[in-house]
Order: sequence, then structure tokens, then C-alpha cells
Amino acid sequence: MNFELISKELLEIIDSNNINNVTHCATRLRVKVQNIDKINITKIEKVEGVLGVVKQGDTLQIIFGPNVENVHNSFAKLYESKKQKSEELQEQNDEKGKENLFSRALSFLAAAFLPTMPIVVATGLISAILNILVLTIGLKTDSPTYELISAIASTGFFFLPLYVGYGCAKQLNINPVYGIFLGAVLLNQGINGVEGLNLFGLPVVTTTYSYTALPVLLGVIIMAQTHKLISNKIPSYLKDVLIPLIVICVGVLATLLIVGPLGVILGEWMTDGFVFIHNKIGCLALGIVGALFGFTVLTGTNKALVPIMVTSLATQGYDTFLIPAMLGTNIAIATATLAVAYLEKDPVKKGTQISAGVTGLMGISEPSLFGVLLNDKKALYGSMIGGAVGGILAGITNLAQNSIVSGIPGLPTMVISAPPYSGLSNMYSGIAVIVVAGIVGFGTTIFLKKRS
Repeated sequence: MNFELISKELLEIIDSNNINNVTHCATRLRVKVQNIDKINITKIEKVEGVLGVVKQGDTLQIIFGPNVENVHNSFAKLYESKKQKSEELQEQNDEKGKENLFSRALSFLAAAFLPTMPIVVATGLISAILNILVLTIGLKTDSPTYELISAIASTGFFFLPLYVGYGCAKQLNINPVYGIFLGAVLLNQGINGVEGLNLFGLPVVTTTYSYTALPVLLGVIIMAQTHKLISNKIPSYLKDVLIPLIVICVGVLATLLIVGPLGVILGEWMTDGFVFIHNKIGCLALGIVGALFGFTVLTGTNKALVPIMVTSLATQGYDTFLIPAMLGTNIAIATATLAVAYLEKDPVKKGTQISAGVTGLMGISEPSLFGVLLNDKKALYGSMIGGAVGGILAGITNLAQNSIVSGIPGLPTMVISAPPYSGLSNMYSGIAVIVVAGIVGFGTTIFLKKRS
């Protein structure tokens, strides 16, 4: 007897939202419900193992005999799981209802890109380690070892549409395989960058989709909307066949003919826009980001910058704007926290502050921001000044990083072999940013606090 299958059938008939609690006696599963008249007793009687059904007030007594304990354990576990998911979904919906459209869009983008982060960080570090091996032990760029490691590192960004497609589909509550499939279609060697394609006379714009994120993201949004539109309009006996067929056809065709090329153009515009800002106001742009980045962490909007950073890394192979600006910010936040610890008399508080500061040096700034600086405006101002100075210096030296890794662990990501960078000079610039931002953050905080 399959107790899990029995439980699923019963829960589907009774409806988890209609249940108040579940118990059992020696032979009966007792389900207390909100509305007993809504339940189809005949269907329950047809479930495997059910010996009979008794309605008593608002309690449904389903007779299973000696198997009741096994059924109860399986049913209760499944019900609690459904109940928890329902409550979490309700909380999410309540939160979404409170957010404006812009906030929801930022939250969606951040969540869609979040699954890509381990890949982006890891492959960026692998690329950095490879460059270090070339510089330190003379590893030849045409050697099999170099080519193998380089292929592994480049996979992280070449197949970016797969990872973003997965994250986007998961966030939109459709099968993540749809997103992976769409990404795979865009990267198919018969489509990706191929000229002269058309569909029944409709031209397919020649576009290279590797290293891109927006085309698959827009395509998966269309897939999700298509799924939502048709799911309740197709007979149940045809759903398993028609829904995947329609979702894939509509999503793929819309992506190849319209939103795919549009997404590539938008991605290029976004990158060009940041390059334009960088070129126009230069190091001041990084200084502004360096001063204000801590506030994006406090408000949670820093996650919305991830798609921009990922797109920049995928397009250029490195970033000279947001990631280097963040470096000075994180270090200044950490040293401002350590400055507070230096002046602190309470040994318990001092220990907590030192721990937060050291964690900040490793690139994780939340403990410092939420635990120390949020309650100490002088230290917060000190971190902002240090972050601004660090950002300006990063701009002056044209510091670049090839992965979203901040703090001291980010140093290997500054060893870049792509023009105009060579050797260790870029990493020396990074060390200078860390030292200067750290000293300014620490010193300014001490000065402001002692002055007050």
C-alpha cells in the first residue's frame, strides 16, 4: 500500500486550506475541517485502503483499520508541508502587495540573477588564479593545462543564458527547465550568431547570445505569461502535451524574432550607458558609488546592481565601475567599525565590533552596517568618506576586477591579462585602494567621534 499516494489523493479531495487539524485513533483518521459539505465523500471512499467514511459535526472520520497510523503520519507530514508553503506564499504576496512596481521589478531581477552568483564568483576566481599561474610559474598560454582551465573559466559566462533562464523561470513559478531550454536554444550552434536564418519568410536577426542575460530573461517572462494564460483553458487530459508545446513554441519564437535581439540591444545600451557616465565624470562616478553603496546594502537595493555587474563582466571580461567602487566601500565600512571598537570601553561590545570589522575586511559588510554603523552616525559618515576616497582612487588608477568578490579576498580578481591590463600592476592599484580607503575610513571615524 502506497501511503504517500493515498495521502496525496486525500489531501487533494479535502483541500489543505479546508483543514483545521489532523489526528487519529486506533482505526480512523480524524480530519477536522472548516466546511465538511464541500468534501466529496464518494471520492474518498474510492481511495485505496479506505474502509468507510463517517461525518460527525465538523470532523471527517476516514476508516483505515490497522493501517491508520501509517496513513496519518504520511498525511500529516504532507499537510504540514502544504500548509507551510501556503503561509510562505501568502507572506510573499502580502509583501509584494506593499511594494511598488519599481521595487517589485528590482526584487525580481535580483532573485532571477541570484542562482548565477556561485558560478560567476567561482569562474571569475578560476580565471584570476589562471592569470596568476601565468605570471608566477610561467604557465604557457598555448599549453593543454592553460587551455583546459581557461575553458572551464569561460564556461561560467558563455552559458550565462542557461543560468539566468533557470533563475528567472524559478522566480516566475514555472518549471525551471523551460528557462534552461530557452537558454540552450539561444546557444545552439545552429542559431547563435548564424546569419541568414528565417522562419517562413520572417527574418531572424543575426545575434550572438552567449555571454548575455537580458534576451533569455525577457523570453522566460513571455513563457511564464503564456503558461498562466493557457493553463486553465486546456482540458486536463491534454495539459501534459499541449501546455509544454505551446509555452515552448511561443517563448522560443517570440525570443528569436523579437525580444532576443531587443534584449541584446538593451544590454549593450546599459553597458554603454555606464561607460558613458564613467567617461564623462570619470573617477567622480566611482566616488559617488563608493560613498553611497552602503545605503544600497541597508535598503536591500544592492542586489539590483547584480545584473548590471554580471552583464559588464560577461561583455568585457572585467568591470571598472561598480565592483571596484564597492571595494573601497567595504574596506571603509570595516575600518570605520574597527575605529568604533578601538574607542569602545565595553569589552563585550568591543568584541562584537571587532568581529564585525574583520568580517567586513573579508567583503561581508552587513554585520558592520546593521550591527554598528546604523546606530553610530559619525562612524557611518566616516565609512562614506572612506568609500568615496577609495572609489575616486579606483577611478584614477582605472582599477578592474573580473569577478564580484570584494574586500581582501577580491585581490586575486585584479590579476587580469586582457588589454590594457598586464602583470600585477592592476592588483597593486587594488592594494592601494584597500589601504587608502581603510586608513581614511578609520581615521575619519576617530576624528569625527573624538571631535563630537
